[in-house]
Amino acid sequence: MKTAQIIKGIIILLFAIVAFTACEDVVEVELNDEDIDLIAVEAYISTKAENNVYVKLERTLAVNQTAQNPVISNAVVQISDNADSPNTVTLEEQGTTGIYMLPAGTNYPGVTGRTYTLTITTPDGTVITGEEYLQEVETLDTVKVNLSDRGNYEYLGIYINSQETPGLGHYYKWDIYLNGELLNDGEDLAFASDELVDGNYIYDMLVLLDWEDEEEDKILHLGDTVVVEQLSISEAAYEFYWGLSDQAWAGGPFSVPPANVPSNLTSSDGKRILGLFSARDISVGNTVIIDDSNFTPLVSSVPEI
Repeated sequence: MKTAQIIKGIIILLFAIVAFTACEDVVEVELNDEDIDLIAVEAYISTKAENNVYVKLERTLAVNQTAQNPVISNAVVQISDNADSPNTVTLEEQGTTGIYMLPAGTNYPGVTGRTYTLTITTPDGTVITGEEYLQEVETLDTVKVNLSDRGNYEYLGIYINSQETPGLGHYYKWDIYLNGELLNDGEDLAFASDELVDGNYIYDMLVLLDWEDEEEDKILHLGDTVVVEQLSISEAAYEFYWGLSDQAWAGGPFSVPPANVPSNLTSSDGKRILGLFSARDISVGNTVIIDDSNFTPLVSSVPEI
């Protein structure tokens, strides 16, 4: 049992999870004239059965303006793959929201092993492109919610157990849904690479710690429903989240990010594009409904030796 605990500690320590932490300092991002009126893109395709294709387009404003960023309507937005007979779909704007999704009745499933290309043509003729490989993700075996030893068992944590795919170069993100709503504040993001744990089984990895002391500030409560999705992401997506971390940015993950966060999108006019196009496979873990049994210390999932 002692050996098992040591193994568990090594694995958790080595798995370089990156979760944003709240920051009370004001981070000033200096923007010059070239940084104004940039296009910001949030786009993804996934292997989910429904609502698996999404693109949102906005333009940036000067940092001293408080108005909401204007959306980009009437763009032509297409996604295509590299199948032997390529499949291309044109997305449809939802009203005048700058959000583009599959037309009603259209299915365009993400397929692991394929490369997807996003092409956006704005009303002024600017062409934006991005490319992503859709990597298969391992099954998310179990999700646990228990008191964490980080904080002397005073705070609930969310833990996952999963195999890590053999072969270096895999990247992961964990989306956490609480009562059906995605937790998307900066401090709730969790993502990692396999650099130090290639091919290992990952036991009891902490993906969220509800570290607030005051009850009204806590995220997790009795009766809450917790669902975790394990996503495969690309190196470009991983670097994007790292860039946000370096900026100590604490807004929602797809508010318009600072101008110098890396992007995998390019523009025909040579201007920088803010944001990310991501292709991801998704494995959904078991549902946890928090009750009194969850307010107990985590019991190790590592098999006894």
